[in-house]
Amino acid sequence: MVIMCFCGFGLAHVPAMYVLGASLLDVGNNNYFPKLSKANYNPYGIDFPGGKATGRFSNGKNSGDCLAEMLGLVPPRPYFDLIFHTNNTAEFLKGVNFASASAGILDSTNEGNCIPFSKQVDFFNETVEAIAKQIGFEQTHEHISKSFIVINVGSNDIMVATGDGLDHEEYVFLLISTLRPLLKDIYHLGARKFVILSTGAEGCLPMFRAKTKTGDCHFHANLLSKSYNMRLASLLEELQSTYDDFRYSFFDMLIAFKELYKNRKTYGFIEGEVACCGTGKFNGTSQCSVGTVPCSNRSDHMFWDCVHYTEEAAKVLMNLAFQGSTPFVYPINVKQLSELPPSYQSRAIE
Repeated sequence: MVIMCFCGFGLAHVPAMYVLGASLLDVGNNNYFPKLSKANYNPYGIDFPGGKATGRFSNGKNSGDCLAEMLGLVPPRPYFDLIFHTNNTAEFLKGVNFASASAGILDSTNEGNCIPFSKQVDFFNETVEAIAKQIGFEQTHEHISKSFIVINVGSNDIMVATGDGLDHEEYVFLLISTLRPLLKDIYHLGARKFVILSTGAEGCLPMFRAKTKTGDCHFHANLLSKSYNMRLASLLEELQSTYDDFRYSFFDMLIAFKELYKNRKTYGFIEGEVACCGTGKFNGTSQCSVGTVPCSNRSDHMFWDCVHYTEEAAKVLMNLAFQGSTPFVYPINVKQLSELPPSYQSRAIE
């Protein structure tokens, strides 16, 4: 079933979004650190309001932006933008984006080039504590329990570990074992509603197509992504069975990508393999750099650069997450999750 994207459903059930992950969701946190991966230069942001390069790895809005708009929310500001430019902790009540491009589940993934996921969880902890000092514990717990925790992490762990000799099961076990206590930490800070975006078809990114002799998708990268997504889905089921008030919507971006690629013309796309901005084969041998001239027909392309989607592709994917159904999103979609009543007084099963 084809569901075309539109933003701005205007739901008022969710007071805020707290966003953690990597470049799919980053809105500028890395801008504040000289050595971290950045997209704060043109032509990034060429289609963003004002044509501004904000640090989003997109020609315009990213997946988190569209998801926020669908919920009737203003996309949350970068954590470090709030830390450095305001002393008003009331801003934290509007939501915060902690995501950092190049981040992984493992602290060793792109170490020194990102804010790892574990550190993002620490920052979320500090944010919850700051809110509690302002409005008290009970009100903070209620606020966080009604808010959405949006997470997309794991892609970078896969991209740095796609060698033929890699033990896939052992590596995925390591990723899930590392992620499990971090998700529990977020839960114990009051979070009850999770939107989990899985890894996509990493092997079909222009960067990986450029590495294969035939130009086909990279087999091992996709295999690793599929294995990780299956174990991630199982982890979420495990957490829901452990905590009776743990609620989630899981979006399988690998399956969704296959749907989008297969039926790209129906969704309004012409080019599903070559990036709009970049160099070399599939425009996938290097990141879109300063001075690179991007394609003029950006809305026809699924990929903006060697790794990231265009704004139009992100909108379509997030629409599937928002109001789609199995096999793309389950056990409920994001819209259904937003309509669930809060259950913040429940406690974990001992």
